[in-house]
Amino acid sequence: MLAAKFLGRRDVRIDDYPVPKIADDELLVRVAACGVCGTDIHIYEGEVPLAKFPVIAGHEFSGTVEKVGSAVADISAGDKVVVEPNLFCSRCHYCRTGKKHFCVNWQGIGLTRDGGFAEFARIPRQAAYVMPESLSFTKGALFEPVACVLHGIERTKMEPGSSVVVCGAGSIGLLFVHLLKRLGAGQVIVSEPDKTKREIALRLGANLALSPKETQLKEAVMDRTGGFGADIAIDASGLPEVVSSLVDLVQNTGTVLIFGVSPEDARIKVRPFDIYRRELTILGAFTNPYTNEAALNLLNDIDVDPIVTHQIRIEQLVEDGIKAVHEKRSGVIKVHVVFE
Repeated sequence: MLAAKFLGRRDVRIDDYPVPKIADDELLVRVAACGVCGTDIHIYEGEVPLAKFPVIAGHEFSGTVEKVGSAVADISAGDKVVVEPNLFCSRCHYCRTGKKHFCVNWQGIGLTRDGGFAEFARIPRQAAYVMPESLSFTKGALFEPVACVLHGIERTKMEPGSSVVVCGAGSIGLLFVHLLKRLGAGQVIVSEPDKTKREIALRLGANLALSPKETQLKEAVMDRTGGFGADIAIDASGLPEVVSSLVDLVQNTGTVLIFGVSPEDARIKVRPFDIYRRELTILGAFTNPYTNEAALNLLNDIDVDPIVTHQIRIEQLVEDGIKAVHEKRSGVIKVHVVFE
């Protein structure tokens, strides 16, 4: 099978590898589409300590079951599936207290075991969700990021009619915009320097999309919220300087959600007095522990055309996938490696 194996920092070998053999409780999936995620870029750069080289990366994928293990009775060859890449032990402290995404024995498809940048992937039965026949593989490959975004929205406890600022309109920021509006947000204000992404944000439901280089974001937010500030501000950029600014965009009792992945050693400045006096809530959102079913139910209604901008062959993964996203090339938002 053709696959992209990550051997170390900036060392990817795209070659013919043996089709993996499955255990009794596993499935062999013929991969149809696999998204290039920011995590894959960090793996390529050697910035993910949890990644176990050599590994076939890729954790946002959909495909067709090619073969099932002898202990699998509820999924059959030919079923279309999407994949939950996070694998939990179900026996540690966190798994047993409703916090399984902090599992101390966590394993990750595409990080600690081979993933979806390959024609075939071996996955545990627990990782597979059967797709509706009507769902395209392109939408299926957005299953994991949609579930992550839903977990982020869930963390904010957003109420219908809430005003929300989203900073960053890459694929994640655009999914936030789309889903926030579907879930009842009133005003959604997007801050994004790229004009094309701003236009897409408006298409997906944003009420206002502005460039932070051309407009005073705080003034625009205050103008749209009667001078009080937004109920919620979300960072989808991963830029520490953006995170630091979010406190000034929310009203008293407002919520700041840190979703974008900043460098591990980055620091931000926040005045504790503001948190105390204004009763602010500052949250993080990590992965997608309990939102997979909701994501699967919503995928058919998501407009992916403006988000998935490029579909490439596995041979193009590094140059037209990883590097294109990392360099923020014009017109590139979400890249999928496709095999069908």
